[in-house]
Amino acid sequence: MKLVEESKCAPQLKCTLRQQLPDIVENVYKSYEQTPTTRNIGESPLPSKEAIIEILELMREILFPGYYGTAGLCWENVRYFIGSKLDQLFVSLSSEISKSFRHECKETGHICADCIDRASHKCIEFLNRIPYIREMLVDDVQAAYDGDPAAKSLDEIIFSYPGIMAITIYRIAHELHIQRIPLIPRIMTEYAHSITGIDIHPGAKIGRSFFIDHGTGVVIGETCEIG
Repeated sequence: MKLVEESKCAPQLKCTLRQQLPDIVENVYKSYEQTPTTRNIGESPLPSKEAIIEILELMREILFPGYYGTAGLCWENVRYFIGSKLDQLFVSLSSEISKSFRHECKETGHICADCIDRASHKCIEFLNRIPYIREMLVDDVQAAYDGDPAAKSLDEIIFSYPGIMAITIYRIAHELHIQRIPLIPRIMTEYAHSITGIDIHPGAKIGRSFFIDHGTGVVIGETCEIG
């Protein structure tokens, strides 16, 4: 009986909404006009948080091959895997970097004449740093294994430790921060913060063999130097 009553009410509610919708739309529109600091309308598109999260997932595939994403890797196809993933990464990351440069130009009042070219060059610089990022992460994973008596294997650490997730994203974001890429490094580390509870500023300086155990609530600020 209750379901029947609710189904009868639904058309009435939709009718009421249609009547009120123009006024609601107008009020929201006016709020956009009145608060320019919290809207981005008629401007260059901002970096996409969703795209940046996808970039991080792609980076994890590259940094820890065979653990995330593509399964069945073997030495016969690994070069193809690397080339395919790097090409995909270049397209996605250079696009987001270009958006961040255009936003910076708007904020500083500069004319954005070469944002796309600058983004492409910065992205290639970043790709060349991937072996170094992997080198650092290898030491971080080993430090977690050596420092945690509860760790059963390196695989367990790579798959399941939130500290390694946070450090991985920090290592990626830090390289972009060093290149003075706007917005994107902070979006990355705040995403890590939201899923791990570990807050590491991309500008922090963290050396080799770094491990965070039980990291919820850990905060590492921009001026921190560790190791």
